[in-house]
Amino acid sequence: MRRTAGVAVAVLAALVGSSYAQAQSPDGNTTEQQSTVAGPPFNPAKPSFLTVQAGAGSARIVRELTPGQAQAGRDARRGSLAYFAQLSDFQLADEESPARLEFGDFIAPFSAAWRPQEALNPFGIDYAIRQINNFSAASPHTQAGGVRAGMDFALTTGDNADSQQHNETVWVRQLIEGGQQLNPNSGVKSSYSSCDPVAALSLRLRELLGLLPNEPVYTGVSDYSDHPFNTTQFYDPDQPAGPWAGWPLYGGLLDRAQQPFTPVGLRRDGQPLPTYLSNGNHDGLVQGNEDAIAPFEAIATGCIKPFVPAGSLPPGADLFNVLLNGLTGYHVRPDPARRYVDRPQLKAIYGAGSQADDHGFAHVDPGQNAVSRNAASYYAWDPKPGVRFIAIDTVSEGGVVALSAEGNIDDPQWQWLQGEIAQAEAQDKLIVVFGHHPVRSLTAQVPDELALPCTIADGHGHDINPGCDLDPRLSTPVHLGADLTTLLNAHPNVVAYVTGHTHANKVLACASEAGCPAGGNWWEVNTAAEVDWPQQSRLIEIMDNEDGTLSLFGTLLDHSAPFALPAPTTNASGFTAANLASLSRAFSFNDPQGDQGAVGLAQDRNVELLVDDPR
Repeated sequence: MRRTAGVAVAVLAALVGSSYAQAQSPDGNTTEQQSTVAGPPFNPAKPSFLTVQAGAGSARIVRELTPGQAQAGRDARRGSLAYFAQLSDFQLADEESPARLEFGDFIAPFSAAWRPQEALNPFGIDYAIRQINNFSAASPHTQAGGVRAGMDFALTTGDNADSQQHNETVWVRQLIEGGQQLNPNSGVKSSYSSCDPVAALSLRLRELLGLLPNEPVYTGVSDYSDHPFNTTQFYDPDQPAGPWAGWPLYGGLLDRAQQPFTPVGLRRDGQPLPTYLSNGNHDGLVQGNEDAIAPFEAIATGCIKPFVPAGSLPPGADLFNVLLNGLTGYHVRPDPARRYVDRPQLKAIYGAGSQADDHGFAHVDPGQNAVSRNAASYYAWDPKPGVRFIAIDTVSEGGVVALSAEGNIDDPQWQWLQGEIAQAEAQDKLIVVFGHHPVRSLTAQVPDELALPCTIADGHGHDINPGCDLDPRLSTPVHLGADLTTLLNAHPNVVAYVTGHTHANKVLACASEAGCPAGGNWWEVNTAAEVDWPQQSRLIEIMDNEDGTLSLFGTLLDHSAPFALPAPTTNASGFTAANLASLSRAFSFNDPQGDQGAVGLAQDRNVELLVDDPR
């Protein structure tokens, strides 16, 4: 018998007149209290670029796996079992890296190789974290007696970095830990001894002529003066033109975004909040698609930015081949911090931070580390008694372009996952699985062995091809969405699978529009991205209703930066971090390639999800 996910509407917080319309920011409010919606044009003479403003809150939807689960009076009985925050898809980009594929952004199947807000992304993430901190001391969801739980920890569900680079990965750690200055700039002014003679001469001449200022300064495709190509494919805030002519002018905005700042970090009562990570395709593949090889790394760390105007590329062009064999481009300052990281190095970066358990990677089973040559990045731990959290790594490490953007689970990890779930269930624990790809995105029938084999180490501490297949175990058969659904359905102690990747809010019973089959007792909770509209995160709390059921509360948060945008100016050097975060949100809303529907339906946003208590 198939259990159909019932949907009932329950407005648990009344809207207070039109007070949301006067709100200056989302700071301190959940989206149940107020949402972020389209506002009037920023400049009435140029109506294509809209502001955003406060709107009516999104009502909480009560969803049942079977009719009658939501029993009356449960709000007076319930107690919190675990309360945590979910962030996802930072895709924190070194937007100056010469190895990025912006030139193919408007060529199918690519549509996210460049974003107008990408230089502002660190500031938007910082303000997402600030908003979570507003709710870390006390949950918005009450228990019996009106008690509110403090937050236990936070999760990030992958695509933390944008392109497997060392500097991007370090920035992610600095953002979540806070308290340490983060320098979002890249490109190093030097003697250019690592460059070929032509590039070195070009860079020195540009400096001599005042065309290349001292760092920190933005150098890239969004500054028309940085390259010789007559293209308005990208938004240049210094001189908006072409399709961007209706966007505001902010002179020096991108240079301002390169200035160091100190992120606040995830905090509860002033203390660091434990934060746990899973990997996404952008953490383990070059721009989320291709296994990293030596020639790509040479471009990333080098002095030449390959670039081909989009109009000269046919649909379906192999952009990575264009990157390797590009006959056109321009010279940029090199940076060794743009090197790629393999799995052991990624884990070491998080291990070098302030969290004692390496943001989860210290929980990787030692036996799995040993047999995988330290490549294993999946783990499990009990954040609270009686609750088991399992992080899976769904990266399709074979790195086949367009296919490996989606995910899979290789067979060694699959065998471990089966055993981990069985053991936790035998111990009568509730189980939450989290990873990057939702079930519908676990479609990559790509074995890890399609990546190059590992051979010899290079000067960066990894194999000469950093995306090589480090794990000597056979990856096949790889396991896809149907396999994971079957496994989770067979274990009623699994109550949730928490994911990212799609950059959209979606909540499904047993990951299916049709609901759960007999025995299935879980919800897939898919949360939108920090990098793209709506730039939201989610609070999740598991409550024991003391009536044989559990409730999983999911509450979306907009980041806390003000709605108001700074006035257009030819000198943005004085903009605050809050200004930059506000612009990040407005740019993501107006991005021509953005998805306004990513906020999801009401039943995907603020929810109470009922499951049977399997204990």
